[in-house]
Amino acid sequence: MKRILLLLLLLGGACLSAQVTVVFLRHAERTSKYSNAELTKAGRNRAQRLVAVLDGYRPAALFASDMVRTQRTLEPLARQLGLPLQIYERGRERVLGRVLLERFQGQTVVVCGHSDTLMNLVAALGYGESFPEIGDFDRYWVLRVPAVGSEVSLEERRQGAIPR
Repeated sequence: MKRILLLLLLLGGACLSAQVTVVFLRHAERTSKYSNAELTKAGRNRAQRLVAVLDGYRPAALFASDMVRTQRTLEPLARQLGLPLQIYERGRERVLGRVLLERFQGQTVVVCGHSDTLMNLVAALGYGESFPEIGDFDRYWVLRVPAVGSEVSLEERRQGAIPR
């Protein structure tokens, strides 16, 4: 019995120091600048194409802000993976960052946000360098928050051309 308890304690400690990987992106193209605008046809095409791009990361959870455009961007992926879309309040990315670090150690999550808020999420996850300004829709980033003692890394990637 003592050996089982020791093994459980060791495994629990290993989970607390496991890497968290966050794949994040800006929502797809929207119909207007209104706060809760829907996606354009190009945006819907992008959302559908993102399934093939993001499915390979095997996310354990999907997060979208409380704006329709972020939710519509991740809905095809949520359907494909059979995962619920978890909604966070726009502007609360720092809180979301803490949640991700606490609850998803050893896992990958996908977060869809906004050009003017994603830098707050990156900072909350411990990335201390400047984050590039987001002006287009075809990029996504992979942020790895490793076990204690290593630096957080950020890698920019392209989604590829999306038919209009």
